[in-house]
Amino acid sequence: MIDLGDKNLNIRFMDWLMQCLSSKHVEANHIKLQKISSDAGFRKYFRLNTNPTLIAVYAPPKKEKNVSFVKIASFLGSSGILVPKILAVNFKEGFLIIQDFGDTTFQNAGTSSDYKTLYRHADILLLQLQQLSIVNSQLPIFNKKMILDEMRLFEDWFLRKTLAIPNSTQTQELLKKTYTKLIDNFFDQPQVFVHKDYHSRNLMVVPNGQIGTLDFQDALVGPITYDLVSLYRDCYVSLDAQYVDEKILAYKKSLEIKGIIIEVEPATFMRWFDLTGLQRHLKVLGIFSRLAIRDRKMKYLNDISLVIRYVRKVTGNYREFESFDEWISETVKPALQTKKWFKDRQNNIVTGDIF
Repeated sequence: MIDLGDKNLNIRFMDWLMQCLSSKHVEANHIKLQKISSDAGFRKYFRLNTNPTLIAVYAPPKKEKNVSFVKIASFLGSSGILVPKILAVNFKEGFLIIQDFGDTTFQNAGTSSDYKTLYRHADILLLQLQQLSIVNSQLPIFNKKMILDEMRLFEDWFLRKTLAIPNSTQTQELLKKTYTKLIDNFFDQPQVFVHKDYHSRNLMVVPNGQIGTLDFQDALVGPITYDLVSLYRDCYVSLDAQYVDEKILAYKKSLEIKGIIIEVEPATFMRWFDLTGLQRHLKVLGIFSRLAIRDRKMKYLNDISLVIRYVRKVTGNYREFESFDEWISETVKPALQTKKWFKDRQNNIVTGDIF
C-alpha cells in the first residue's frame, strides 16, 4: 500500500498509474508497487512490477523541479547522455513514470577493486556533459547571488541552528572575506554544463553495464571543476587522496586534449578544484544540517565528519584561508565535539584525522 501522506492523493496517484499503464494491458489487480529508497529531496519512488519494471515517482510540485527535470532529461537524452526516459508525467499532481535503471549506484556497485573502472567511465561521461553546447540551452547561470545563498545555508543551518555559534561581527567579517574569494574562483574558470549533483548516489550502473545519471534537475551553467569536485570529493564516499589528485590532473589533460579548455598550469587547475570544493562543502554542511533539523532525516548527520575533513584539507593547504582554518579549529571544532553523533562517527573513520 502506498502512503503519500494524504488518502485522496493516494487514490489519485493509483488511478493515474492505472490509466497510464492500461496501454500495456496490465490489469489493476495485478499491479504492485514496491517502495524504494528516497533521496535528500521530497520525492518518493516506487518500482512497478511491469515487464520491464518501471519507476513511479511522486514529486510534490511545490517542492520539486519537475518541469526542469523533464526538460533537462529531454536535452540530455537527445544529446546521447544516458538518462531515464520519461514515459508519463502529470505536472499538476507531481506524478511521473520513468525508466527503471535498477538499484546499482556507484556507491554500492561492488568491491573496492571495481571503483577505478567505474570512475574511468564517470570521467568519460563527464567529458561528454562538459562538451554539450550551452548556447541557447536556457539553463540558469550559476550567478553570484546563487553562490552566496548556498553558502549562507552554512551560516543559518550549520553554525546557528546545529552548533549555536554566535553571529559575531568578527565571524561575519571572516565569512564575508572567505565567500568573496570563493565567488571569484567560480568566475575565474571556464563555464560549462554543470549537472550539480554528479556523485556516487546519482551515477547508476544500468543492467546492460552502461553508466547513466539521475537527479539532474538543478543543472545549470557554471565552473568546470564543480562536477569534478562532486565526483571526487563525494560527501558519501571517501577516496584515496593520492588517487584523487592523480585523477584531477589526468582529467585536466583530457579537457585540454579535447579543446574544452586551453592549457592551464596544474596548480591553477587544482586551486580551481579545491576552492570550488570548499564552496560546495560549506553549502553541504548547511544542507545536511537542514535535512536533520527541518526534515528529520537524521542519517545525514553521519556524513558531516567527512565533509568537515574536505573543508579542512583546503583551508589547511592555502595560506589565504589561514584565518578561516584557525577559526574552524578554535570555534567550530569545540562545538562539533560536543555532539555525540559527530564523536561516534569520527571514531569510526578509517582513513585519516578530521582535525
